Amino acid sequence: MLKRELSDDEIERICSAEKQADRCLETLRLSRLRPEESAWAVLTAAVFQIERARAEFGEGSDAYRAAKINLGRYCPMIIRWLGGTLPDQVDPNAPRWWNAVVENLGNADLATALHYDAFQCSYPMWHRNRVHTNVGADSAIRFIVDGNLRDTQVNAYQQGHRPIVGVFQRRPARTLEPTASMFRRYQRILDEAIATDPYGFRYEHSFELTRRTYNGYTRLFEQELRRSEGISLGVYSLGEYKRFYTGIKALCAIHDYLCFRWMMAGHLYPCSSAVMVKARGEWVHLLSVLSGLEPAMTDDIVSDLTFYSKRLPDLHLFPFVPLDHSHSTLAVAPHFVLNSNLEENILRVCSYLRPQAYNLLSNDKERTMREELIGKLARFNVHHSIDLPDGSTEIDLVVEDEASSAVMIAELKWYRKPVTYRERLKAHEQFSDGVNRQLRTVKRFCTENPQFLEQRRLVKRNLLNYDHVYYMLIARDYWAWVEPADSTSVVDADQLLDFLSRNASLHSALSALLLYEWLPIEGRDFDVRFNRAQVEGVTIETEVFYGAPSPQ
Repeated sequence: MLKRELSDDEIERICSAEKQADRCLETLRLSRLRPEESAWAVLTAAVFQIERARAEFGEGSDAYRAAKINLGRYCPMIIRWLGGTLPDQVDPNAPRWWNAVVENLGNADLATALHYDAFQCSYPMWHRNRVHTNVGADSAIRFIVDGNLRDTQVNAYQQGHRPIVGVFQRRPARTLEPTASMFRRYQRILDEAIATDPYGFRYEHSFELTRRTYNGYTRLFEQELRRSEGISLGVYSLGEYKRFYTGIKALCAIHDYLCFRWMMAGHLYPCSSAVMVKARGEWVHLLSVLSGLEPAMTDDIVSDLTFYSKRLPDLHLFPFVPLDHSHSTLAVAPHFVLNSNLEENILRVCSYLRPQAYNLLSNDKERTMREELIGKLARFNVHHSIDLPDGSTEIDLVVEDEASSAVMIAELKWYRKPVTYRERLKAHEQFSDGVNRQLRTVKRFCTENPQFLEQRRLVKRNLLNYDHVYYMLIARDYWAWVEPADSTSVVDADQLLDFLSRNASLHSALSALLLYEWLPIEGRDFDVRFNRAQVEGVTIETEVFYGAPSPQ
């Protein structure tokens, strides 16, 4: 039942359980350490768990991918909960040793974060009447999300699940493969590396290897940034941020690979050394030399990407973690940088830190998507940005394919990928407006005035004289299931681009797309299970999506 459907006693019972669960934040194990020690310890414990997931499930597995995503949120959450006053300055080169005590403390608090996160995700939506609850015989509170089979498929799709077989399966991420000369350089570095403790090592930085890795990532990222690199983000441009990002990615990739090779050479995984701790000045120097940016600009970007308690807890966005009050010593866990997305990250960072710059990016992103689509649709008759006579809205895209007697009339929506429950609610509100107001307005007008596009010389015939007229909302990064009806539907932009590449005619592309065979299937490609989370004696059950194992 929704909250508004429950009795006052039932609401009080569920709210009382929420307050009881909140007390888990008062008993975190890492509070026994000094704040600068606990921050390093939780980052290192996260790296330890990620490496364990890599060894157990493999790099291409959903479990490994989920570990990086989730731990990237849990670490800053724990740092925020622990609070405490950092010292004014700490020595970046001071020894930091991984041992059984630190491992147990870090793993215990990460487990608490894992369980408490289920409360953080479920209760706010329950308070807003977006999820149902029921209480089991053992007093466990189960949170249930409304939705049919298609809703579940779309939810799974947006969590990254894809069909595990066939043409729609997930494409492997592009990775940088070292050349033979780079492998030789890695080996020379490892031959000269020194063990500092059973779980640590030290090696000499190689500018030659770093430069080659930077150049390799530059080539890899050439097609990744879809927006104009000249867009100003305040004190630096999108292109300048890309150069910085390429630099930090190169440094992290080298460190991560050296840690792996050290372990493969017969040593224990170097947890003591896995988190990169450097003086802020050293970070700025290395990244300025690599990227060619002025040190002052590099320092500004480092500031923008430094986590503190009021920023969104996600190390994919804010990878620099200060170990002192002056932010003169910064720690980076390489795994989160390597798992991050260039374009997605700067969008989100700007949305929080520089709303004006984000508005420029937002205005640019639907133009970018439109240009992508127009490029793929070049073989057809294409027009865009057509105002309706009454000024109520505009038609974003009109595509005509006379050969298959088909017309597509589309609205384009590129929402910011939601992370928090507030962002999900806002994205859904905007999406609903796009479907229920904008697309419906366009369809009603075109249905009542089928000659409009012909009179404007945008298509060659009256809409009544085409065999197929499609009204579509084309979305990127967020959308929800809308049952296709009366030639109206919602589709994912990237899937549309893919179908246009594989089908000659507009009608064949859209009719195949609207079968939605590209959505993952429950029981084959993913499973939904009710997971139990328990803190402070309170138990809740929430729906969790699990990827199916890849076929052998």
